[in-house]
Amino acid sequence: MNLYEIRERLLSSGKAVFNMAQLSNLLGIPRDHAKVYASRLVERGWAWRPMRGMIALTRDEFVIATQLIEPSYMSMHSALYLLGLVDQVPFRIECVTTRYSIEISGIRYRRVVPRLFFGYRRMERSGSYVFVALPEKAVLDMVYFGYPPPERILSEVSIPMLKEMTKRYSGERGYRARRVVRWVKSVAHQRGDLAVSEG
Repeated sequence: MNLYEIRERLLSSGKAVFNMAQLSNLLGIPRDHAKVYASRLVERGWAWRPMRGMIALTRDEFVIATQLIEPSYMSMHSALYLLGLVDQVPFRIECVTTRYSIEISGIRYRRVVPRLFFGYRRMERSGSYVFVALPEKAVLDMVYFGYPPPERILSEVSIPMLKEMTKRYSGERGYRARRVVRWVKSVAHQRGDLAVSEG
């Protein structure tokens, strides 16, 4: 297998960011060999290293963000921007993950418990894909992490969906989850909907 064939196989996989274990599994070669091929791809200019032990076939920061640390999905301001609901380019890309909170090259990952890791979809982008929060979940994540959602966004989200999603938060004991429940209850009241149960 030559370097061109390796590049084509990686591109045809649909992924754009790989760690050495993923590279090894996809190519069916030992990890040590995968490291050598990764270095050659970088030397050829067909890939670059977004962080140690990883290579990326794209420079698209949004694609990199949700594939660099898995599982994760883009949320909050970043998701609203990607979905065309706000015009301002986010200062940093914000993602939600079940792994750990960390910031890498302008991408901020915020940890949630697995029960609150939901409400996102896959979106095709730059020949690969991103995972991006639904508008309602992006707003709930903003409230959860203490960011005030833009007022005009509230007219773009579904109150029934917000209330349905809030059921997940009602079962959590932390102050952030309680803040989400209170906020949705307030918004639902303002919009004339029935109050949200606090569980």
